Amino acid sequence: MGCLVGLFVTACDKAEPYTQYSISLLKPATGNLPMSFLYANQTSDSLVFYSSEAWEIENMNSGSWVTINGEKSGKGMAIIRYGVTFQPNTTREARAAAFRIIASEHKDKAYTSFSYQQYATRVDGSWGNAALVKKISGSDGSVISLSYDNYSRPLTLSMKTADTERSLTLTWDDLKNTVNIENSDRFVYKDTTFTMNKQLLTGQYGQYTISGVKNSFYDHYFLNSMATTEKAAVNRTVGGDNVRSSMADRKIEYRSFYMNDVYPVSFENALKVLDQFGEFYTQYGIFYNGKGSLQPDGEHLADSMAVYRHFSDGVNRYETYQLTFGKTDNRATSVDVNQLIEGVSQCNPYLLLSMMKFARFTNVVETAKGRFNSYVVKTTQNSNGAVQTMTVSDKSGQTVTYSFEY
Repeated sequence: MGCLVGLFVTACDKAEPYTQYSISLLKPATGNLPMSFLYANQTSDSLVFYSSEAWEIENMNSGSWVTINGEKSGKGMAIIRYGVTFQPNTTREARAAAFRIIASEHKDKAYTSFSYQQYATRVDGSWGNAALVKKISGSDGSVISLSYDNYSRPLTLSMKTADTERSLTLTWDDLKNTVNIENSDRFVYKDTTFTMNKQLLTGQYGQYTISGVKNSFYDHYFLNSMATTEKAAVNRTVGGDNVRSSMADRKIEYRSFYMNDVYPVSFENALKVLDQFGEFYTQYGIFYNGKGSLQPDGEHLADSMAVYRHFSDGVNRYETYQLTFGKTDNRATSVDVNQLIEGVSQCNPYLLLSMMKFARFTNVVETAKGRFNSYVVKTTQNSNGAVQTMTVSDKSGQTVTYSFEY
């Protein structure tokens, strides 16, 4: 999408007493440019400008998806503040709308231009028209249920298997650009059941400069970490007897790899996602090797992925998968279906919701070949491209089929 740079013009008419004509734009703005970048499911912004003269707004090429909620002309010597609304972008194509503000009686002396740019994908990396998954049922008895708000953002998620129950409730604050999450967990490790009834996490969405990346004309807007605001109580039971209780916190964040332990490697090449919960620690190493993209609508097709897990008794498990991808588009479904490959018990709910945006592969994995286990994935799709069924077979021949409801 082209950059439309606004012009600020002042002029002096030699035949008249000194006069200054000015129109200055406060919003939209990204960096030093009069433009705004939005994801496909973001539908509001603002327009704020000052004009010393009578003014009018000209629509240059907006189409019908942008609405400026105010008069298109007015008197001078005023600051004008308008809300701007957009239709969700369901076209699977990025789009731009350009406008110009001119001095009505001195069009050649004062004017400025601005634009709104809307991506084809949502902030989670799914297409703007991706189907919203309401339920996933596994042939192994596992069940995942989800609900969403009017902006296609998740509100609730629950995951259940024979030995695992996880529940998330999400609250979005659009004024502060935060998401607050209430999380509960019950899972079995060896002979011990771990239960946590309530844990509160907060994540901040914002514009970030990513290590090793030179920004051009926009800043990256995404969630790069979540953390508990206070420790939560975790109970441990063995055979129905409570053996120990402890306090634990949780942190989920992006991390960089470093060359020579000094220079951060660009996320286009590799990144880590850390999920640390008390004594449990999981880190995902994702290696794109130039096959990733930091553009909001860019493609991510990793050639390998490492999963490192540290358990409460000090046991470590490490697996590296070589990956190939099929033609099924992972962006046509609201959740990241690749997170189901190792089974629902091992599925990270935050990655399933694609809250760590750059860890989402844009296509569905076809094979994942590891040192200790390997998986083959087959999918069927609905007419809109969303996954209908996903069948995962491991090296021992065990197969789980997941059915998706929308």
